Amino acid sequence: MLTLGNVEKFLKKLSAVDSDGVKNFALYVFGSVMMIGVSPQYFGLWVVWRTLSLMVLPDWMYQWGDDKLYSMYQRLVLFFFETCTRVEVVMYGDADALKKKETVLYLGNHQSTVDWLVGNMVSVRAGSIGHLRYVMKDTLQLIPLYGHYFYAHGCIYVKRGQFNQDKMIRSLSYLQNPKIPTWLIVFPEGTRYYPATPNVIKKSEQFARDNNLQVLKHHLAPKIRGTWLVVEHLHSKFDAVYDISVFYEGTVSDDGVRGNAPQLAEFLMGKCKRVHIHIRRIPMTEVPNTEHELKHWLHNLYIEKDELAENFFSTDKQLRDTVQQRLGGRVSPLNLWSTLSAFLFFSAISTPIICTSLGNSLYYHILVYGSLGSYIWLAVRSVC
Repeated sequence: MLTLGNVEKFLKKLSAVDSDGVKNFALYVFGSVMMIGVSPQYFGLWVVWRTLSLMVLPDWMYQWGDDKLYSMYQRLVLFFFETCTRVEVVMYGDADALKKKETVLYLGNHQSTVDWLVGNMVSVRAGSIGHLRYVMKDTLQLIPLYGHYFYAHGCIYVKRGQFNQDKMIRSLSYLQNPKIPTWLIVFPEGTRYYPATPNVIKKSEQFARDNNLQVLKHHLAPKIRGTWLVVEHLHSKFDAVYDISVFYEGTVSDDGVRGNAPQLAEFLMGKCKRVHIHIRRIPMTEVPNTEHELKHWLHNLYIEKDELAENFFSTDKQLRDTVQQRLGGRVSPLNLWSTLSAFLFFSAISTPIICTSLGNSLYYHILVYGSLGSYIWLAVRSVC
């Protein structure tokens, strides 16, 4: 029952809450509402561009415009996840390679739902954020509107346990167009390395033993099928492999016990103050183009990633605390305007949607009928 006494108690509790905690929670709520809430506006813009391009434009010209739109949205995501959280990004290794304009196969370690967002952090510094495409699990099709859009953008859905090789090849064929620049992100482990799920880790270790492969300490054994299909069909398209290793500060406790990496909600609420990103550029001329050789090459790559990870997950606190100095890490600030411009753009197009009855009606029609149409299209198309 709502009484004055209950209200006073609530206000006292609220005043006792840490102000930073309140601000972080407010950022989480506002950021989540905006990033999800602009989906009808984004989808509507994409449908207009797609319709116009189908009439007169070739695929590569449509993709150019689509990449510009995708870049704008992903910069909005970075506005909340990097600019507003003030997370410090520290780059290691071949970070200078980001100054090049390349077509890239991005191979990343996988431990958090934030890992896909690190792809944004890396690619925006290379001026290629609009070219990002992912090999992603099929359940992401269920995201209203975005689930359809990701596939249209060139992302590739795969079904865990029921992998369909022919459907993946069909998706890869679109990206073979030399006029469609691409950063294709693959997480070869397939599943996140999550200390809270030891059975997954044990299963991966047994897989390595059964296949006479070295057991990894900080990663799951990489799977070959998806990675091999990408290499087989796009080897001549890519300029290089970017071997990306990501480490979230605060994952290891003071007594040296590795915990779970922060997930999306925790990250957006400012629970991670620093992200370490190691980049290793490998020219495609050094990447095998046969499946058997690639299998051993990929596992050896993860053995090297494991050795690198020891610097960040070591039980020796002094070793962890000095990793930035020892490995030559450099803080990489992000230009404010690169993300603020996206926030202002989506704020501007959302204003008439929010403030007019016609805008409200259009919003709900796109959300409801666009989602239904997307689900039907994906089901008929059977993309994975």
